[in-house]
Amino acid sequence: MSIAIAHFALGAGLTTLAVAFLLPNVPFPRTVILAGGGWGMVPDFHWVSPVATDRLREIHQSSPLTDLFWFHRTLDALDPGDSKTVAAGLLLFFLAATALAEWRSYRVPEPVADAYDTYLDVSVEK
Repeated sequence: MSIAIAHFALGAGLTTLAVAFLLPNVPFPRTVILAGGGWGMVPDFHWVSPVATDRLREIHQSSPLTDLFWFHRTLDALDPGDSKTVAAGLLLFFLAATALAEWRSYRVPEPVADAYDTYLDVSVEK
């Protein structure tokens, strides 16, 4: 079972890539990314739940539906020892996804850059 920050980082990283490449015009993208990280942690709610803790733990450990929460069950199976190395690697993945999304959002299409440069070029007579 992987530690919580690993689930958050995987969910936030995958959400970052989805927002950057599939939904670039989504309003409030940073909020969506944080919600995606939280979505990856939902199956671990049994750790803090005041009710039905045993039932929630059973669902967490046995239901394949927990993979709907950014591959939660798969990550737990791949990292059964709560590895800090895996968590650090997933944090690096999240940082790389964020850097890639930022790079992509600051690129300007060539026609827009040409029009902008032409407009600002004071040597061109109007």
